Amino acid sequence: MTENQINSQTSRAAALALGLILMSGCYPAKRMIVQPEVPRDYWTEKKQRISPHQKRAVLEALERVRKKASSDSSLESLGISTLKEAVVLLEHPSPAAPFIADAIEGRDLWSGIKGESYYWKFRYWCIDMAGYMDERQFAGLLVSIVSREDEKDELRIRSVMTLREMKEKENLRKLFMETKNSAVREEIARALLYFD
Repeated sequence: MTENQINSQTSRAAALALGLILMSGCYPAKRMIVQPEVPRDYWTEKKQRISPHQKRAVLEALERVRKKASSDSSLESLGISTLKEAVVLLEHPSPAAPFIADAIEGRDLWSGIKGESYYWKFRYWCIDMAGYMDERQFAGLLVSIVSREDEKDELRIRSVMTLREMKEKENLRKLFMETKNSAVREEIARALLYFD
């Protein structure tokens, strides 16, 4: 390598280093104000990544479950009659999770039917399904259901059982201390014994 080539490479390296220093903010140059990123809803983000085909399959399966839940059938017969729909959702748990979250909370597509007397059976079914989805974000929804004294006992107890399946021991301990309802509290105690 000639002396000119060495000098040329040294000059380029020095210019690059100076450029990096200026860009890193060490030099009191013009400052840019970066706006903080607005936190987005977790479930909304998940929905945006779902293909139209998967979304249609999930919504059709959930709508069939909702219609079956509207009958006077028991929870056991609802579970048996919806095995096909459960398989559809479990084959694609990632696209199904945000819509199950909506159904549990009565949001979006399901908000108009929240007051219907059978809607709790549909929510019960979705709470049960949440335990099979391997989605940690369901824990917060389930804890809020257990915490609400105005929720139906069946939904609160099913939420406790799902939290146990998700191995949410710490959340269950906190709920045990906060819950006043004796039936729900007893179910939480059973769930905690499961871990011992």
